[in-house]
Amino acid sequence: MKTDAVKRALELRKTLRKDDKVLVVDFSNTLQGKDTTKVIDLMPNVATGEYLFRAKFNIKNIDPKAALEYKVPFKDVRNMPEKEIEDFVKRQEFDFPLWFKHNEGFEMKKITDYNTPFIVQVAGCNFHDGTETGGCWYCFVDNISNNGKPGAGKAWLGVDELVDSMQAARAKINDFYRNNYDYNLDIKVLRISGGEPTIVLDYALDVWRQIAKRGLDLVGQIDSNLSTGSVVRRFEKEGIYKRHILEKLAEHPVKVLTAIKGTDPISLQDNVQSNPSMKEQLYSIKRFVNAGFDIYPQMYNPNPLTLWNYLEKMDRHIENFALRVHIGPLKIYGPTTQRLTHEANRLGIAPETLIAQKKQEWDDNYKNGCDVINSYLQEYYGVGYKNRVRPKVPLKILKS
Repeated sequence: MKTDAVKRALELRKTLRKDDKVLVVDFSNTLQGKDTTKVIDLMPNVATGEYLFRAKFNIKNIDPKAALEYKVPFKDVRNMPEKEIEDFVKRQEFDFPLWFKHNEGFEMKKITDYNTPFIVQVAGCNFHDGTETGGCWYCFVDNISNNGKPGAGKAWLGVDELVDSMQAARAKINDFYRNNYDYNLDIKVLRISGGEPTIVLDYALDVWRQIAKRGLDLVGQIDSNLSTGSVVRRFEKEGIYKRHILEKLAEHPVKVLTAIKGTDPISLQDNVQSNPSMKEQLYSIKRFVNAGFDIYPQMYNPNPLTLWNYLEKMDRHIENFALRVHIGPLKIYGPTTQRLTHEANRLGIAPETLIAQKKQEWDDNYKNGCDVINSYLQEYYGVGYKNRVRPKVPLKILKS
């Protein structure tokens, strides 16, 4: 039986918040932590020493250390024309650093400051049922990190602890780059990921109010699986959230990664092993746009056979929506391998067989999906896929 995404979100609210703290992932002994520490080590809560923060390089080529470690050509943006930087970044696997193009203080030649977010993960996802094979098949988060249960692999994190820890990490990383690479790297982006951060929006708002109070030069990203628009509305009605919480958070320099997990009801529910609806996905997207957020739709494992119709429908609801969509490639990380191995054992088949099948399916859907969206944009907009810089594309709600 598929997990009820709304019911599960309501359950997780009871375990993810305690007083003024939120339950987050301790990466110390996780497969995800091992996957993401090749270049930058995990970072501690300065108050407790627990390793609650990680970082990632969205674009490896433009970072001197990442380029060396991953053996890719280093592009020193300090010596590149701004147009060349923008054209290169917009076509990468992740264009995230460009999301902040219109933010005050952004400089194209300092785009590396926006390339390596400081990441904290809420320790519960409402697509996840708490089992070793729960949640999205391709999720790169360890199962225990998404089950929402306090205990081993989790920690409670206060607002001041988060901000203090980020400030300490920024200073340490900047010193390292200056001393070892003669390069100034000043991390600007705080990313609240998960899990599902919209279940603890009040915590996220408190964090950004604290950042504003301190006058820190930071910008933010928050992720959403687009299944909780109605949950946020219910929390507002019940007084768990204050009214207009999304609008209040949108007053801060925070972008939203809106994760589209399916292009039709079957692909959506198969991908996430839960029962969210396309209607809820659309409603959740509109809630973010209406609140004033600059959203960035990231699509995962689309069904190429239904993608065209999905884009047509979304463009009827939100002007220019298709120009904002990027498709994310899926990779077999440690937690993915573990999850698929458990499933293969349950089915009585060789794990390597199931893993190979899923990898082929995901690779095919990515390639074919990119072809579909490119053809769609050529026909409706006269441009190819990734030929536009997403922050330059205005969105407008057309239908309620």
